[in-house]
Amino acid sequence: MIDFVLQVIWETWGILKEASVFLLFGFLLAGILATLVPAKALSKLLGTGRVKSVLWASAIGAPLPLCSCGVLPAALALKKQGATPGATVAFLIATPETGVDSISLSYALMDPVITVARPVAGVITAVGAGLATNFLGQRTPETGAVEPGAEAPHEHGVAHYGHAHDHLAEPAPPASRPAGRAAALRNAAWRIYDYAFHQLLDDTSYWLVLGIVLSGLVAAAVPATFFEQYMGGGLLSMLVMLLFSIPIYTCASSSTPLAAALVMKGLNPGAALVFLLAGPATNLGSLVVLFKFLGARIIAIYLTSIVVLTLAAGYALNWVYRTWDLNPLVTFGAATAFVPEPVKIGGAAALIALLLLSMRRAAVPAEWLWLRDRFSWLSGLHITMKRLALAVGAASAALYLGSGFFTVQPGETGIGMRFGRIVSPALEPGLHYRLPWPFESHRIVPGERVQRIEFGFVRKQGAATAARAAGRERLTAGGSLMPEALNTTGTWFQKEAEPEEPFLLTGDANLIDLRWAVQYRVTDAVAYAFNIAEPDDFVRGLSLAALRSVVARSGIDAIYTSDRSAVERQVEDAIQRELDKTRTGIRVVSFQLLYVHPPDEVHDAFRDVASAQEDKLRTVNRANIFAVETVNQAKAEAAAMIEQSLAFKEQQILHAQGDAANFTLKLGAFRRAPELTRFRLQVEAIEETLPGLQKFIRPGAGDVKEMDLWMLQPPGRGK
Repeated sequence: MIDFVLQVIWETWGILKEASVFLLFGFLLAGILATLVPAKALSKLLGTGRVKSVLWASAIGAPLPLCSCGVLPAALALKKQGATPGATVAFLIATPETGVDSISLSYALMDPVITVARPVAGVITAVGAGLATNFLGQRTPETGAVEPGAEAPHEHGVAHYGHAHDHLAEPAPPASRPAGRAAALRNAAWRIYDYAFHQLLDDTSYWLVLGIVLSGLVAAAVPATFFEQYMGGGLLSMLVMLLFSIPIYTCASSSTPLAAALVMKGLNPGAALVFLLAGPATNLGSLVVLFKFLGARIIAIYLTSIVVLTLAAGYALNWVYRTWDLNPLVTFGAATAFVPEPVKIGGAAALIALLLLSMRRAAVPAEWLWLRDRFSWLSGLHITMKRLALAVGAASAALYLGSGFFTVQPGETGIGMRFGRIVSPALEPGLHYRLPWPFESHRIVPGERVQRIEFGFVRKQGAATAARAAGRERLTAGGSLMPEALNTTGTWFQKEAEPEEPFLLTGDANLIDLRWAVQYRVTDAVAYAFNIAEPDDFVRGLSLAALRSVVARSGIDAIYTSDRSAVERQVEDAIQRELDKTRTGIRVVSFQLLYVHPPDEVHDAFRDVASAQEDKLRTVNRANIFAVETVNQAKAEAAAMIEQSLAFKEQQILHAQGDAANFTLKLGAFRRAPELTRFRLQVEAIEETLPGLQKFIRPGAGDVKEMDLWMLQPPGRGK
C-alpha cells in the first residue's frame, strides 16, 4: 500500500512537471485574450440571424478562457441581452470545450493531432447544436430566467456558478491610475495577471489539482492496455466515456491530464476526445438550470447534438490515427521533450505555489461541500478542517513510519544501508523493515532473474513511461533510488533505426543494419548496485562497442552467412571481459543477432548480389554432382570390365582343364581299344563336320563275315 501511494505521488509529480510550463503559458495567454475581448460587443453579434449568430457564438466562444462553471452565467446573460437560443447553445458548448489554456495543456500532455482535433470538433459540435436549436427548437418565454451572477440552483440543491466576479466583464483598474506609457503597461500587465492567475485560476484550481491527482492515480493503478483488453477500441469505449462524462462536472483543463493518462493505459484517442468534449459541456447542475431557462425541447436538442457529434468526432479521430499509422503511446507527451528539465521543474514549482495561493484564496467547490455533507449524514462523522488536518497528519505519520517496510521478491536481492553505509549486503526474499528516511535506506537489485536488453526494438509503452525494465528508478520514502521492474506487455519490431542506433561499418567498407539482444544476470548485488550508475546503459554501450569492433574486422557476406555465430561468440566474450574488468557483478548469458540486413537504399542491390551468389553456388554444386556421377560411373564400368575379365579367365581355365581331362580319357580308351577308338573318333569327326546329313557306314570286307544283317521295316510304316 505504501509503495502504491508513493508511486501515485511520483506519477502525479511527473504529470505536473510535464504540464506546468504549457499550463502557465495557457493561463497567461487566456489573460491576454480576456483583456482584449470587450463584453458589450458580444451581445451585438449574437442577437441577429439564425446562422450568423451561431457562427459568431462558436467563433467567439472557442478561444475564450471561461471555465465550465463560469460559462453558464455568461451564456444566460447573453441570452437575456438578446442572443438567439442557437447562439446561446453554441456559446455554452464551444466555450468550455476549448480554450487557450486547455489547448496548450493538450499539446503538452497529448500530441498535435488531438490538439488540433479538439478545438475543431468543439466548434463543429457548437455550430451543429446551435443550428439545430435555431431551426428545430422553440423559443420559450424567459419567465424562469436567472440573473447573471446570481446563485443558480445546482443539482442536490447546492450552488454551482455563483462567483464574486464576472468572467466577461473587464476587471476594474487600480484606484490610482498612473500616467504615461509605463503606467499603462503596468496597468495592462496587472489586469492580465489578475484575470489569468486570480480569477481564472481560482475557478479551476481545485478541479485542476483533482484532475492531476486522478491522472497520477490512473497511471499508477490501471494496468497497461487495460482498455484494449476489456473495452475494445470501438463504440463501447466511446459510449462508456460519454455516459461517464455527461452527468459529472469536469473542467476542460482538469480533464486533459486524466484523458492523457487513460490513453496511455490503452484507451483509444476517439474515446478520449469524446470525454474531453462532452465532459466540460454537460453536467447535471447546468442541465437543470438550462431546462428552466431554455425549455425541454432545446435541452433535448442540446444533448442529442452533443452525443451525435462527439461520437462522430471520436470515430473521425480514430480513423485519422489508423490511416496515418500513428501510435498514441509513442506520440503522446512528445512535445515536452523540447523543454529543458530545469525549466520543467521551475514551472512545476511556480504552478504549485500559484495553486496553493489560489486554493487558499478561493472557496471550496460546492460539489465538494455537498459530498462532505452527504458523507457526514451517512456516516455520522462531522468533518471539519481541524479534524481533517489531524487525520492528514496521522496518515502522514503512519506513512512515514510504514515507509520502512519493504519486500524483496523471489529472484531479487536487498541491500540495507544506514546513513549510506552497507549494513545488510544480502537480504533474502521476504518482508523486511528498516528505519525511515533519512536514517536508513535500501536498494533492491535483480538476482537470478535474467534481464534482457534489446537494441533496435521499441517497447509497447508510452513515451512518458517507456523506461527500461531494470534501469527505471523511482523515489522511495527512504530517499534512495531503487530499480522497479516493469511488466512488459509486448514488443514489436521497428525496422527504422533510432537516431542513437546507427548502422555499423564492416571490414569491407559496407554498411550493415543490425538488431540484437543481450541477456545477462547479476552475480554480485553490491557491485551491481554501487559500481555502475546505469547498468542497462552500460551493458548497452558495451555491446555496441564490442559489436562495432568485431564487425569492423569481418566482411558483410560472412556476417550474413557463415560467420554469424562466430560474431555472436566474439561479441559475448568481449562484453564479458569488459564487465569483469570494471567489476560490475554482471555475467552475460547470451548475445544474439536478431536482424541482419543491409540499408534499405541498397537492399535491392544486395539482394541481386545474393541471388547471383546463390546461382553461382547452384552451378558449382551441379558441376560437382556431375563430376561425382561421372567418376563413379567410370569406376563402376572399370570394375565391371575387371570382373568380366576375371570370369573369362576362369572360364578359359576351366575349358582347358575340361579339354585336358577329355583328352586323358580318350587316351585311356585308345590304349585299351585302338581300332575301335580310332573308328569312333572318325565317326564323331564326320558327324561334327557334316551335321544334318544322312550318312551310311559301310563295313570293311573283313568285317562282313562277322556282321548280322537284320531286315527291319522302314521307320514310319505300319505292320
